Amino acid sequence: MTWMTRAGAVLALCVAALPLAAATLPQGISQGGLVIATVPAGASATVNGKPVRVGADGTLAFGAGRDEKGPLTVVLTLPDGRRETTRIAVTPRAWPMERVNGVPPKTVNPPPDVAARIQREQAEVAAARKRDDDREGFTHGFIWPVAGRISGRFGSQRIFNGTPKSPHPGMDIAVPEGTPVKAPADGIVTFAKPDLYLTC
Repeated sequence: MTWMTRAGAVLALCVAALPLAAATLPQGISQGGLVIATVPAGASATVNGKPVRVGADGTLAFGAGRDEKGPLTVVLTLPDGRRETTRIAVTPRAWPMERVNGVPPKTVNPPPDVAARIQREQAEVAAARKRDDDREGFTHGFIWPVAGRISGRFGSQRIFNGTPKSPHPGMDIAVPEGTPVKAPADGIVTFAKPDLYLTC
């Protein structure tokens, strides 16, 4: 059985501290990198024009996508109305790529009914990920949910019969069915559904 952790454990972590009157963010991060910073309480922030939640204690977290070219433009509006803009360079990474040939065609390109099911289920997962609570369990650190063989890594990609598939969005740990799995960090269950076609 494969278990996936979605963040934290698979991302490069860059911590930045901000004094009360100025923003000090990293000059650069790698693709797939994560920034966790502390900004003045009451500040607001955007990254590439999109609002990013700032916690009541000033905690700010954002990341660079797997294929992000950069730079990331961070605009911080301080409680006194001043605005600070920081541009963070994004360093490319060499993501693992595996070519697999001889895969049954229906696996590479599922029949219409299966493709429709996958689309419905992935839409449910995407909707659940839009939840944006004022929770900061990620600041307490992460643990490995289980000890086992790493069978899939964040950012890796497989090419089946010459057809590139979606890059891997998490980390897979292979363990026998029934093995207890711990939560990797403080949080709540947002979505759970048995027997998803692609997602555990």
